[in-house]
Amino acid sequence: MRPLSLRVHLRTLLFACAAVLGTVAMTTAVLFAGAGGLSTDNFGWIALTSIAAIAPLAFLAGPWSATGAYAAVFWCFHFGLVTVIGLGLVDPQTMSRWDQAWALGPFAGDAALVALLGSLGFVSGVSFVHAWWYSTAPRPVPARAEGAHSHGTAGAAMVVAAAAVWCAVVWNTMGPAGFFASYMDYLQATADYAPVMSAVWLGLGLGIVLAVTGRPGAVRTTAVVVFAAFALVALPIGLRGEIMFPSIGAFVASARCGRMVSWRKAGALAAGLLLLIPAIREIRTTGLQGLSDTVLELRFFDAFVEMGGSLHPVEKVVRWHAEGEPLEQGGSYWAPIERAAARFLPDLVGTAAEDDMRIMNVLVIERVGAIGFSPVAEAYRNFGAPGAVIVLALFGAALAGLDKVRDPRAAVLLIATVYVPVLMNVRNSFISVPAHFAAGVVVILLLGAMRHVSGSVLCRPYARAPYVRSKV
Repeated sequence: MRPLSLRVHLRTLLFACAAVLGTVAMTTAVLFAGAGGLSTDNFGWIALTSIAAIAPLAFLAGPWSATGAYAAVFWCFHFGLVTVIGLGLVDPQTMSRWDQAWALGPFAGDAALVALLGSLGFVSGVSFVHAWWYSTAPRPVPARAEGAHSHGTAGAAMVVAAAAVWCAVVWNTMGPAGFFASYMDYLQATADYAPVMSAVWLGLGLGIVLAVTGRPGAVRTTAVVVFAAFALVALPIGLRGEIMFPSIGAFVASARCGRMVSWRKAGALAAGLLLLIPAIREIRTTGLQGLSDTVLELRFFDAFVEMGGSLHPVEKVVRWHAEGEPLEQGGSYWAPIERAAARFLPDLVGTAAEDDMRIMNVLVIERVGAIGFSPVAEAYRNFGAPGAVIVLALFGAALAGLDKVRDPRAAVLLIATVYVPVLMNVRNSFISVPAHFAAGVVVILLLGAMRHVSGSVLCRPYARAPYVRSKV
């Protein structure tokens, strides 16, 4: 009876955690958040509260669970800068004037509070699903040694094809020098190939997850080697998210199949990233071609300053709303559906993408520049601070549900088609998530249909001639 009693107590504790955190977050969002005037002096307690909320979740769920990995990534990109400033680990005067202008501005404190409320909503959603799971669902089953699915070869082919197409586009637009160019030069040169590049990132993210969770052997090794070689070329240009998010998805999917990276190796990997990210920030301004004239000043906590820039779009949407701009009321979430429908319904007239201010990336590029975006900023832009709590709670519940999927094949395919786009959404607007999800589902269905057809053709049973007993 003791294990049953412990299970009941843990379920009750998780339900209580979900209720308390959700209530506190929503009450604070309705009463205080976004009202203006919260100074950056509050960064310290906001940082400590975010750590107290996220760290136990990441530890209990595991660093390579869907919820644990997302929580860690979300924290780095939304609270990294807040933490190093609030705890005095970085002198704000050593930051660039660009960062100082917004991070020390009058709305940075409110932006940090909105992000904190979103993180509390996320933890609340995760806690609720875990509590429900303890009372209803069995444990997930690890994948067999031969792989979680039969699409490993196709995944490896997608990785190789994506890397080859990317290299062809860069070579065609800038020549050999393009592989050593700066980030801005790369963006300007490849601007006309945006649809092709979208397909490249889709194939790369989907392919590497399928490849590492397929049958072990030379094909899987080849995919990993090609992906690593591609990363060595793409990272110095400044393509951090395009490499980091598919890599995290691959680690999560691999752990779901029973090949889990230990805490020690995960810590070593995190430390390496903290040194690599500031170096990429320095190199991306000039590219490898200008490295000889660049003095690299690598400081350990600079990585948090760099990644914490996802709070910048949150600061902007809080500022715009405080200055009198109305909320979108769900417009940016509806925009991808409406734009997709306009492609198939001739009577529905759509707005050109570069003129559609419901697309948050377009909005911030038009007003501020290429600063990326954030799920917190998008939720706030649509529904205010309560919307940030609700949207992040739904994200948390969905990712916790993904961790509890029992069938390893279904879990891996969901990671490939849903989880990687959701990870990319940490630094981008929502507009690309439905398209990536739909395209990923179509690819998986096509792979399944092709395998079924080829299996029917190659393995067709042929009727044997009837046996006739000889009378001789």
